Amino acid sequence: MAAELIQIYYHESQKEFIYPFAKPFFNNDLTIFFENSVIKDLVMQSKAEKIGVCSWKLTQKLRWNIGKPQLKEHITEEVINSEYDVLPFTRNSKHHTMLGAAENWHPNFRSTLAKILEKLGISMPEEVKIPIYQNAFMAKLEIYQDYVKSYLSPAMDMIQNDPEIYLDAVVDSNYTALAKKDAADSDYLEQKIGLRYYPLAPFLLERLFSIYIHNKKINVTWLH
Repeated sequence: MAAELIQIYYHESQKEFIYPFAKPFFNNDLTIFFENSVIKDLVMQSKAEKIGVCSWKLTQKLRWNIGKPQLKEHITEEVINSEYDVLPFTRNSKHHTMLGAAENWHPNFRSTLAKILEKLGISMPEEVKIPIYQNAFMAKLEIYQDYVKSYLSPAMDMIQNDPEIYLDAVVDSNYTALAKKDAADSDYLEQKIGLRYYPLAPFLLERLFSIYIHNKKINVTWLH
């Protein structure tokens, strides 16, 4: 199998937004890690040469005009089967600071992430060169699996098992105020994860891949 794009959905009405060449994955088991729990399992089980695990909202969240006047290349089966190490589906301006912005959006972001990475022995850059949001990317399987084994899974284990880190990671991320109408209902969140808000945890984990490719100096190929 050359390339496998998996899109996560949790309601039947969302399937119509999934790419016809992508594999739908129904997820009803929400955790404080949100889609990262699914990513961890699916990536490690995959036999594809390249893999991406994204939300059903991928088509709605794509940002085609950041950094260039016009991006002509959209996501197609041919594109995901092309040659690359990492292929992001979004692009920010060269002036965007991912870690700086996260600190402004999510209270205590930088201090909590710094604690996690220090305990894991992972270098935390002052800023990443290439920000990739929403886990919206494809990568060679060996790269993605190495990321899961060396960054994502250890960080998730630490959040679950270190009492101090856990308390820091389940504070209110302020996402409901930021996302407004796109945010899930508080009752739904309480039913699924026992919290009436989005915790900081998934937003910490979302930035890990950008730190991984920054530290490992992995080559990135852009849509153009």
